Amino acid sequence: MWTSSPKITSDTSFPIASVGKTMTAVAMLRLVAGGDLSLEDKTVDWVSPNISDGLPDLDNITIRHLLTMSSGLPDYYTWDYVEDALDDPGGTQLPEAALGYVFDEPLLFPPGTAFDYSNTNYVLLGLILEAASAQSYGSVMETEVFAPARMTDSFVFGTRPLPANFAHSPDHDANVARYYSAQGFGDGGVISTAADLARFYTALFLDRTLLPADLLRIMTTDDLNEGYGMGIEVEDGILGHSGADLGFSSDVRLHHASATIAIELIAAEDAGMGWTFDRMPD
Repeated sequence: MWTSSPKITSDTSFPIASVGKTMTAVAMLRLVAGGDLSLEDKTVDWVSPNISDGLPDLDNITIRHLLTMSSGLPDYYTWDYVEDALDDPGGTQLPEAALGYVFDEPLLFPPGTAFDYSNTNYVLLGLILEAASAQSYGSVMETEVFAPARMTDSFVFGTRPLPANFAHSPDHDANVARYYSAQGFGDGGVISTAADLARFYTALFLDRTLLPADLLRIMTTDDLNEGYGMGIEVEDGILGHSGADLGFSSDVRLHHASATIAIELIAAEDAGMGWTFDRMPD
């Protein structure tokens, strides 16, 4: 039975929400590096017909568009979705069901012409990872991200029971364990620790062992001048990502020139997350 967590440490488990988008992007780029797919592949070629029928514009949307939030797809993650997930996680916390919240909605703009932060992009990327790797999203993340980065305490929720040191959130206390025991998606389905996040950022950006140099450069290039690359926020020499989901908030920042990493994990929704930026050198 899930109870409140003990004292918070760097090894306490937290849902990291959209901080996990960086990991999804890395997994995708590792498959690109291995020749399993291309950034210019059309999304329609990698998803099931029931999804492409509901999102008919996928023949004009590439994997690159999904990674850079330039697809124009609207965001499925609304309060309607969250409330339904709390009421019926088994029927709602499935990628296909989540995408159904934006079926038949028009694109916000033609693909590649603008930027809009939409979780829908990374749910689709999770499904593409599954199709290209012939593994579940949880398994491909273990293979392509957690194991090579030596992240020993990270997993996609729904793939194992919540650990005893899972952080206790006072928000939505009656529902939080059930929510994070259902299936996690590519847009924010990872449970991790501060120690593992430090290992991930070190491996990816400092040791540079996860991606070839050309793909790491592409990942961290802000082509649309929106402060976003591929699953990573880019601003004045600082890389990182923030996240928020039911009961939790998260933020990670790396000052590349000084190799300073700041990680903030809070067991509260919509918490102020300025602490990480305050830790960055001038």
